[in-house]
Amino acid sequence: MRAPPRRAGAWCAALAIIVGCTRAVERPANPEERVAQADVELKVESVSSGPEELGITYAVHNRSSRALLLLDGLPEWGPTGYVGIAPERAYVDLSGDGAVLLRALIPVPEDLDVEAPEVPAVSRVEPGATASRRLVVPLPLRTSMPYATSPEVTRPLSAVRELRLRVAYLPDSGEVRLHGETQAQGQSYRTLEYGQAASGQQLLDSGPLALDGVKK
Repeated sequence: MRAPPRRAGAWCAALAIIVGCTRAVERPANPEERVAQADVELKVESVSSGPEELGITYAVHNRSSRALLLLDGLPEWGPTGYVGIAPERAYVDLSGDGAVLLRALIPVPEDLDVEAPEVPAVSRVEPGATASRRLVVPLPLRTSMPYATSPEVTRPLSAVRELRLRVAYLPDSGEVRLHGETQAQGQSYRTLEYGQAASGQQLLDSGPLALDGVKK
């Protein structure tokens, strides 16, 4: 497993654009654990860029009667290995002329053997509650995925024609086994088993995000 690069330096917001409410597209991985799409909404509130970083603020609204677990506690890696949870980190997938920022479990490719899969820690969103989050990725954009299955791609933000955000969650239930507890930037995270995350996560897709006034 390749250790992802560490996040760039301090945030310096030079440009910002409010993009409003984006109705999420739900992509269920386990229909038996499905929460109705209308009950979970992903709202992207702003997209902003600075000289070295791209930032997105967003909120997940849980209007269902069940608690949700967001898979948003991505690990941070340093020169000597695992450092801790990086609440603002996101995976970056560059394909064609588009870019997808992901906060989700990335399944281990079937033809790849890893010592330990990279599993995001989860944070809990109670019924009726809203979770406000921010992610920050370095510029220019670089492929940042947990398993190196293709050459790394680097792309300036100005060359990105479509940007999307995808956020994973799964409904909390008696079948979900959580372990430990970690605090990071005032947020509480717990760990989840790989198999449950891989089979139970559901993806919220922001749809194409407006980049007018953000590209450099």
